[in-house]
Amino acid sequence: MDFVTRSSAPASTPTGRSSECRSALDRRDLARMVAAGSVSIAWHHDHESPQVYPALDVSENGARIEVSCLMPEGLTGRALTHEPSGVQINRPAMVVWCRAVRDDRGILRHYEAGVRFF
Repeated sequence: MDFVTRSSAPASTPTGRSSECRSALDRRDLARMVAAGSVSIAWHHDHESPQVYPALDVSENGARIEVSCLMPEGLTGRALTHEPSGVQINRPAMVVWCRAVRDDRGILRHYEAGVRFF
């Protein structure tokens, strides 16, 4: 994928560890692209009907998407494309978190889900 520019050398963290040694906690140091677009995903339970979701941000490792219902952690599928860039993701994907987004009065607006690409 070509969402972020990568150098040929492993990236270094503030602690001096290479990106190959990153834990799940510090993986968020990677650059993310604020994405005014969408990501299409074919979920394993309905792989013949890919769904298109607004992408709030996208990185080499995954995306934060806007969804209309609570998605279960561990839901798996295949991330297909990012639009309007036309980037072919074509990688296995899994929901790693999902949370409600509420307005200042506490009214549910939508949900956001974190999807990891493998």
